Amino acid sequence: MPGQLLTFAGVSRNCMRQIIFSLLCIFTLASCATAHLTARRFSRTIQREVTNSAVFQKVFTGFVLMDPVSGKTLADVNGEHYFTPASNTKILTLYTCLKVLGDSMPGIVWSQNERSVTLVPVGDPTFLHPRFQTWQPVMADLLHVPQDKAITVDTSAYNMPPLGPGWAWDDVDSDYSAERTGFPMYGNTKRLFAAGSDSLDIEPGYWKSRLLRSDRGSADNPMPVRQFRDNTVAYDSALPLDSAFETWLPVRESAAYLHHLLEDTLHREVSWGTGQDRIGTIRYSCPVDTVYRRMMHQSDNFIAEQLLLAASGVRTNFSRLNQDSVIRWMLDSVWNDLPQRPRWVDGSGLSRYNLVSPRDLSVVLKKLWDEQPRERLFSLFPAGGISGTIADLYPGKNGKPYVFAKTGSMSGVYCLSGFVQTGSGKVLIFSFMHNNFIGSNKPLKSEMQRILEFIRDNY
Repeated sequence: MPGQLLTFAGVSRNCMRQIIFSLLCIFTLASCATAHLTARRFSRTIQREVTNSAVFQKVFTGFVLMDPVSGKTLADVNGEHYFTPASNTKILTLYTCLKVLGDSMPGIVWSQNERSVTLVPVGDPTFLHPRFQTWQPVMADLLHVPQDKAITVDTSAYNMPPLGPGWAWDDVDSDYSAERTGFPMYGNTKRLFAAGSDSLDIEPGYWKSRLLRSDRGSADNPMPVRQFRDNTVAYDSALPLDSAFETWLPVRESAAYLHHLLEDTLHREVSWGTGQDRIGTIRYSCPVDTVYRRMMHQSDNFIAEQLLLAASGVRTNFSRLNQDSVIRWMLDSVWNDLPQRPRWVDGSGLSRYNLVSPRDLSVVLKKLWDEQPRERLFSLFPAGGISGTIADLYPGKNGKPYVFAKTGSMSGVYCLSGFVQTGSGKVLIFSFMHNNFIGSNKPLKSEMQRILEFIRDNY
């Protein structure tokens, strides 16, 4: 009897273990099913909120929400359709440059012998740029070239038009539409500022003799205007001036202008033409992340165009500076798996010829997520309520940003694509694209904030 009792007790303990194990499995499966149901309910809710939004129904809206870890799409509204991306194009430029450029911007190809120095420009946007005054090693090297050594600049690697395809003609006198060139200087702009109560001054000083004053009394537009076919500037005597007055105008690119401007800056003669030797060493200028942040945070079109030129130069060992070649390489080789092949024509997004789908941008953002450390990636994108073009938008709780994204705007276009950090600590990829509307984009911004806050608080 005692032995039978022990056997029975042993069996009971084994049965109890099996029962407990079975119950744990049931609870686990139930928990997973509940979580799955919750995720499905969240996806349906987001899909419904975007689709039925009274604000979004007035425009053509595309939206994709993706989990970068699983690659699963959580919501998709018109995600396969093409949209004009405006400055969301800079996300494509950023990825390309991260793929091609190293830690520092290539500044110039430098070769020299006993009698001369030959410079082959490589599109570096930071050379003499007022926003990058801390990083001017190429200029420092040039100032140390002995006077008895000739300096020759060879710009034959660059042969692209100064304005991109599809750029608006009515933007050509705006600083955000600065021309692209193989050898940019001073950001290809000139700065006008008050020199007194009734006069203007200009930087760089080379342009002082080309500053004109008009007394025609044009009350409609007294602001300084660059003459269309050259670099002279006219402004009206009615222009109100105070110590804070400042404006920037683009420079019309020409070989003669570059030649004279460089001579004026170096205070010495410079030859312009094909050098004897185009093989030299790369002199680097500025940390690339400093340049990327300028492009992404301030949505700097000039920087974006020059970065893509520099990337094309690296791809060809600086034998050719041509954006089209690096764009084709990216689309044919690196991004041949994109859901819809984009129409990509420039680095900045100034062109309305650019066409990209929200799904495409989501895939590119996932590649960035997979390939870049989170800290670096988030530092390159504007942070909601903190920095860049969304410093006044999408504020987080207690000053902690939850949106890291790039804007894109022009007439009838507003886009926002990037990353949203949820309350659970997860990060999701999103792409909002709005086209074909008239009037202010403020309602769109408010509605997007409502959706993004819901994602933050419920996922």
